[in-house]
Order: sequence, then structure tokens, then C-alpha cells
Amino acid sequence: MIVCRNMRPEDSVAVYALMNSNLDGTFSLDVIEYFYLCWPEGQYVAEDMFGNIVGAICGTQIDRYRASISLFAVDARSRGQGIGSKLLDSFRTRCYMEGYSEVQLEIRTTNSRAFEFYKRKGFVVTEELPSLYGPNQDGYRMVAVLNKVSHVSS
Repeated sequence: MIVCRNMRPEDSVAVYALMNSNLDGTFSLDVIEYFYLCWPEGQYVAEDMFGNIVGAICGTQIDRYRASISLFAVDARSRGQGIGSKLLDSFRTRCYMEGYSEVQLEIRTTNSRAFEFYKRKGFVVTEELPSLYGPNQDGYRMVAVLNKVSHVSS
């Protein structure tokens, strides 16, 4: 059984390890703690029945109407179990409850698995971002409009 909940300060090391072992690139512990300090309600973790963190979202507030998913990972050994959907639904519900009308994120153009996941969840490409991740490593900005039904699992 997987439980999604708000991140707590004591989760930061486990979230740091999860992000660095499951995402391209390296992130410092300071980045995870910074996201938490800026918007504690926008940070979510998924934990298994043993209390192990198997997924996490680090969100940021862009402006009064838009929130962003800055980091999002599910442990490779736990993928395909609906954990990402549960985390995203929790984050979108929080955003909706706080009055945000959009959630945005950026992904690599080569990340077809994430692209298809976000498409199924109602995100659309709004911008191509050349060299976002480095030379010849382009990205997409994807946005989902929040409304009364967008936070419900699909």
C-alpha cells in the first residue's frame, strides 16, 4: 500500500537520494530543503508500507495563478504501480485548493515515457525550449489547466 502525504523536514535526505538516483543530473540537498522552505504545502512524498519514500514531487509557486513541478521522481523499482499518478493528483489538488489555475513543468524532449504520462494527465506542450538541459538537449514546457475535474485521477 502506498500513502501520499506532505513532505516533512526529516524527509529531505531520502527525497534527495531519490531524486539523485532516478533523475538525470545531480541535485544538492540544499535544493530540496529550499523547495520545502519556500512552499512546504507544495512538496509531496509517496511512501510504501515500510515507510520508505518511493516517490516525490517538489513544487514551486511561479505567480498567483501558476505553480510548477520542479522535480518529480518515482523510484525505478516502484514504477508502473500508480505512484506517479497519486503524487500528481495530490499536488494538483493542493494547487487547485490554493487557487492556482495552471500547473507547468519542463521535460526533456527525449523523455517519451514522461511525455506520454503527462499527456494522459491533461498536460499540453506550450513551448519548445532549445538547449534547456545543455547543448543539443532540448526541452518542452507542458501546462495543465486546473478546473473542478482536473485533479481527479484518470
